[in-house]
Amino acid sequence: MTDYIIKPKRPSGPGWTMDTSDLAQEAMRRAGVGSWPCEVWIHGQQGICVFSAVEVAREAGQPDLGPEYHLSVSQRGGRIPAADALWVLAQFDLLDATEDNHVPHGLVRNFWRPVADRLSGYECPCQADEPAIREDKGDYVWRGVTK
Repeated sequence: MTDYIIKPKRPSGPGWTMDTSDLAQEAMRRAGVGSWPCEVWIHGQQGICVFSAVEVAREAGQPDLGPEYHLSVSQRGGRIPAADALWVLAQFDLLDATEDNHVPHGLVRNFWRPVADRLSGYECPCQADEPAIREDKGDYVWRGVTK
């Protein structure tokens, strides 16, 4: 990984290994993470895969939050239940991250938290502006684009 000033969050608990395989590198390329620092972490016992990145996800008309921590979390190749995702957030010291998904029937959960502590708890305006589509009996929420 290139040496960045702001590094992706790393897990603090036991059982995690960083995946630096060619397959992980290809998955990051496909996800379009190439210009941002990103690491892939695996918890073999729990079957959890986490893409941990630092990104700037600014849209026109939205406030400039600067860089944000971004976790994309899956379990056994599919969507992780909300309760297990909470455990992952604790492992990565991101309990104050906000879930924000924009993929219909997505297999990962996406969590965002501005790097700047003063912006912790920021909620994207899409949370109020875009209709919430609920799946898995309300355990997973994604929002479509209203424009």
